[in-house]
Amino acid sequence: MGEESKVKEYMRFVIQDICECIGPRPPCSPEEAECAQYLKERLGELVDEAQIEEFICHPGSYRAQFRLPMLSIMCVTLFYWLYFLFQNALFLIIPLCILIAAVIIIQTNIMLNVEFIDPLFKKERSTNVVGKLYPEGEVERRIVIGGHHDSNWEFPILRKSWKLFGLLMALPIILNYFLLAAFVLKLILHSLSNPYLFFLELDLTFLIFLTAFIPFLIYGIFNTVSDRPVMGANDNLTSLAVILALAAHLKKTRLKNTEIWLVSHGCEEIGDRGSKRFSRKHLDKLIDAIVINIDMIGGKNTQLRFITSELVFTKLSSEIADELAKIAKGLSIPHQKKMIGAYTDSFAYAQNKIQSCSIVGFPEKGVPSHYHTREDTIENLEFDNLWDCFQILLKFIDKVENEETFILKKSLVIKQQ
Repeated sequence: MGEESKVKEYMRFVIQDICECIGPRPPCSPEEAECAQYLKERLGELVDEAQIEEFICHPGSYRAQFRLPMLSIMCVTLFYWLYFLFQNALFLIIPLCILIAAVIIIQTNIMLNVEFIDPLFKKERSTNVVGKLYPEGEVERRIVIGGHHDSNWEFPILRKSWKLFGLLMALPIILNYFLLAAFVLKLILHSLSNPYLFFLELDLTFLIFLTAFIPFLIYGIFNTVSDRPVMGANDNLTSLAVILALAAHLKKTRLKNTEIWLVSHGCEEIGDRGSKRFSRKHLDKLIDAIVINIDMIGGKNTQLRFITSELVFTKLSSEIADELAKIAKGLSIPHQKKMIGAYTDSFAYAQNKIQSCSIVGFPEKGVPSHYHTREDTIENLEFDNLWDCFQILLKFIDKVENEETFILKKSLVIKQQ
């Protein structure tokens, strides 16, 4: 059996073993903790040091941030009708306060991934796992290869339509901004003794539209995020399989001056909670490191995408993405180098000014299949993609070790810490 077949067989075993013995791993669940322990034990057999790091977060805010923009629109519509009928300023001030609160939550928790409303929810415990491979000599470079071991709850709408899901996410957010501006204007007009947005028919048109939109919002509240955890074979057991395969390979070929950290983050699915805490905790050792995170790389009919920026235009390292793309081209591996309209664990590292890039599986056109649905199982994985990622990362590590990449010009050489 050749090396490719052996590595693929090993990666398949890892994913199947976790699926059968542990199952879905929602954030802060006993299963997530069990998977962290599983990974620590496997890494412990392959690396010089493996440990679990616990942290606290508030997973309840995750569902709330999906639903609050929808609930806000429903409440504001009610007060809009009351003002239309009675022209009382109180029915402008109350929805204006609701909209200000909603927009603050949208800007912080949703757009900037700031944990603004999290303290309102119950504290729960999660885990990061890190395995370290030390070089033979002095540490001159440090590379972090990361993934995450939690899986999400099912998004029922995604089983029906990506476009419907996108509409349910985007439209309530846009409407909150629009209505905030409209109600500020209405309050000004009310103070000038004009109860309408310029004329009665315009107000009535908005009210009819918002009222007709309410059943759509109710559907979204109950069908955006369910209570059913998914297996998450692609998102993101594929990263754990690649990480363990890398550990097994690098154990046999110790590097000279490059230290490798193999990290699996907890609670990625609820807003990169694990990677935020890990990157802050180890900032002194990671500030000059190279970080590459792996996410859902095993989907069928997908290519590896090297991410250059994420949601709200958060820039990742274009230098790392360029180097990965160059390696992929040399290996004749189909790939893309683009942005992504979501968060990966690299977002947290980038926020802390750490050079980071993510490798994500995406079709050439369209969106990934089975994302956050019950169909995200091992039967729907393409292991050629995992092998491609494994090859690219090994080649990248080799180039950094031998100083064959221009990335090292950006002060990545570090002293022993």
